[in-house]
Amino acid sequence: MLTPAGRVHCTIQDWGKFIADQLRGARGEPALLQAASYQKLHTPPFGGEYALGWIVVERDWGGGKVLNHAGDNTMNFANVWVAPRRDFAILVCVNQSGDTAFQASDEAVSSLIKLQAAASHAKTAETKGN
Repeated sequence: MLTPAGRVHCTIQDWGKFIADQLRGARGEPALLQAASYQKLHTPPFGGEYALGWIVVERDWGGGKVLNHAGDNTMNFANVWVAPRRDFAILVCVNQSGDTAFQASDEAVSSLIKLQAAASHAKTAETKGN
């Protein structure tokens, strides 16, 4: 039997709901848990970058602090990035495992970030032009 490290099994749709909740909670918006719980989940307790399942890093494209989690079960690879300050998250899943899967998901994430940034830039330019 193969399971993810946390032994959570769900559909991509339900994973999307979980990530949307994490995004709302990180933004201080109404969510499943109390605001203090999200703060604890998203803050490395001993410094560094690891916070209770999340890698927490600064990224310009995310407007500052972003959250990442990635991993596989030897058959599938999942990669998620959450950018609370941009109200934006990316979820990528591939039906392969290992370094090739990580590289493919990372390329997909990079492309989606660029696409979102271009759309955001165009929307800002349109708003300023009116």
